[in-house]
Amino acid sequence: MAIQDTGGNYAAKYAQGAPGMIADASLGDNASRVVENAPVAFGLAIGRGSGDGSCRLGGTGFEGITVADKSRKTDRFEVGEPAAVRRKGGIWVTASTNVEPGDPVTFTAATGVIGAGLATTIPNATFETTAAAGALVRVHLA
Repeated sequence: MAIQDTGGNYAAKYAQGAPGMIADASLGDNASRVVENAPVAFGLAIGRGSGDGSCRLGGTGFEGITVADKSRKTDRFEVGEPAAVRRKGGIWVTASTNVEPGDPVTFTAATGVIGAGLATTIPNATFETTAAAGALVRVHLA
């Protein structure tokens, strides 16, 4: 007997990812860093903090992009908590500007937003998909 679905409507296409979601199973590099100054949402660029093993928005340089942890009640890491940080490999983020594949990946240190043509360039990183501002885009960190 065939199973009939009378329960509802389903989307024809679901999102490929979510901010901070690891994009694929290829070899990558994640680190754990303690959040220093303010909560950090998933999929944002963070810099080094003032102490060993720490990170922060507006920190020094580029430490990585925060990785989503769906076991959490909120989509962010709080001050004093360890955050997973992607330093190499593919990850989904929300583009703050229009981007195209091959564009250099840049970010604004104070907010962690990622796009093209922003203040700080992430070395050896490129966008892998096309996205309008506010849409999900895949980033590759080499």
